[in-house]
Amino acid sequence: MPLRVAVVGCGAMGAAAGWRLAARGAQVVCFDRHSPPHSLGSSHGESRITRTAYFEGSWYVPLLKETFPLWRELEASTGAQLMTLNGALMIGDSSAEAVTGALAAASAHGLDAPSMEAGELRRRYPGHVISAGDVAVLDKQAGFIRPEAAVEAMIDRVVALGGEVRRDVVVKDVAGRADGVHVSTDDSREVFDAAVLAAGAWMPQLAAWLPLTVERQVLAWLEIEPDADWLAPERFPVFIRQTHELGDIYGLPTLDGRTIKIARHHDGDLTDPDHIDRVVSDAELDPLRTFASTYLRGVTQKVSRTAVCMYTNTPDRHFAIDLHPDDPRVVLISACSGHGFKFAPVIGDIAADLASDGHTSRDITNFAVSRFS
Repeated sequence: MPLRVAVVGCGAMGAAAGWRLAARGAQVVCFDRHSPPHSLGSSHGESRITRTAYFEGSWYVPLLKETFPLWRELEASTGAQLMTLNGALMIGDSSAEAVTGALAAASAHGLDAPSMEAGELRRRYPGHVISAGDVAVLDKQAGFIRPEAAVEAMIDRVVALGGEVRRDVVVKDVAGRADGVHVSTDDSREVFDAAVLAAGAWMPQLAAWLPLTVERQVLAWLEIEPDADWLAPERFPVFIRQTHELGDIYGLPTLDGRTIKIARHHDGDLTDPDHIDRVVSDAELDPLRTFASTYLRGVTQKVSRTAVCMYTNTPDRHFAIDLHPDDPRVVLISACSGHGFKFAPVIGDIAADLASDGHTSRDITNFAVSRFS
């Protein structure tokens, strides 16, 4: 009999886990409290950065390398266009973590990620305002992924491989019993061989013992000047810029010829995912307008649209990927602290390893939940 697995949450991580489990022949049922892909959690926003010279820790790099062929496999099997590789710039002064960490990761893993001084940056990337002390790392294996299309494609694979997606169903409890893992909703209780908890911002409701916080994040699309062709993907890599006065800001090229998306990375307010404020105020947009006027060329102060998403953070901002300490039939994934979407295919495959075999060949020691004890 095939392994019967419940996946709780069907955003990026849950859909990926369902896809990779179904590809192995498991009987998968994915539950989501909304109807994915949707804009009510963390897996939306039109575009998400992917990169390889990872300043958050060089141990992420082997996992990142695995994601690129998996994204291409998903594109080939569904016909969706998901990933565009146009490079990534990490910009700051010579001491900025984004710069030093990216260089360290590139050195440790032999990546093609050269550093650039201010003069070369000005010549090659007129969309950025560069000061004398600025430097950057160009991560050449980088770019962006379309999140809504990616989640939809992964769900399509789950269904095509015989799985089931139950929409608008809230899972109240997941509990191990002698006869299996019981998954309870308002209307039913079912028994599975294993379960994967990938509920994103709702993880604290299912694993209250994990020290997670949920952070509200604002995304903004600013209009660009008509002739600012240097903001197109082929001339404007995705970027992360570390500033002293505004914190970390990331941005992406124009995808519609009219706007670019920028946002702050962290520094948001704590929130409750069931009562999050989705109205974006002018005060929240002011730092992004200031950033655009100070650090970008060809970007106006006019905000075309906004969105709100959520980061589910661990105390050290590294992932939580592990077997449940009280029941190895339950897999915990995500709590990706705002930088996890790009990892979805490989994290989904790790979840499939853990649910099927109880272990994985990938090194996930840095993501063990025992570090929170």
